[in-house]
Amino acid sequence: MKKILVLIIICNLFIISAFGQEKSVFTGGVRAGFTASQISGDELSGWHKMGAYAGGFVNFPVSENRKWKLQGEINFIMKGSNKFIKARKDGTIPNKYMLTLMYVEVPFFAKYQPVKWFEVEAAPALNVLFFAQEKDSNGKMPGRQAFRPLEFSFIAGFSFIIKEHFGINVRWSTSVIPVRVPDGEHSQIRIRKKQYNDVIATSLYYEF
Repeated sequence: MKKILVLIIICNLFIISAFGQEKSVFTGGVRAGFTASQISGDELSGWHKMGAYAGGFVNFPVSENRKWKLQGEINFIMKGSNKFIKARKDGTIPNKYMLTLMYVEVPFFAKYQPVKWFEVEAAPALNVLFFAQEKDSNGKMPGRQAFRPLEFSFIAGFSFIIKEHFGINVRWSTSVIPVRVPDGEHSQIRIRKKQYNDVIATSLYYEF
């Protein structure tokens, strides 16, 4: 898994470097924010799982008017699902379910800036799973089917540039192929259908 992650990062940096040297212009930055996510196919609904989102990026213009850019990123992103249930009077929570997934996200964006204060973007992404855990009211759930170690996703979003160097970014992402497919050999609780990540990420970024 570590070899796959290193290979993905090297490929991303190579593409950025190749284009960036041709244009001789690089701009980098960092971002931090949060996610709200759900898993399509777990028989629940709603973006109730909150998580962290942080990373860095490098971009460069690909048009003379600098309205079109390509941007490579490496991010930490939390995904998953959470059944939102009201606690009993004694403080216990019936039928609790919480899924936590942590990925290294490596997207490559095409970005367009029609006006000075606004950008739109879209990207394919290859994400490497390095942590997965499911819990119910009794704690960690045993005998669960593993998630696929790699996720292929599509991302679309927009940014508001609030002042020089600073902006607010909102993104929606979804799995292109299932992150888990029931095999019939493990517990089928919450995994009777193919599962896909569905995430809304909001972040504040600083561009150097």
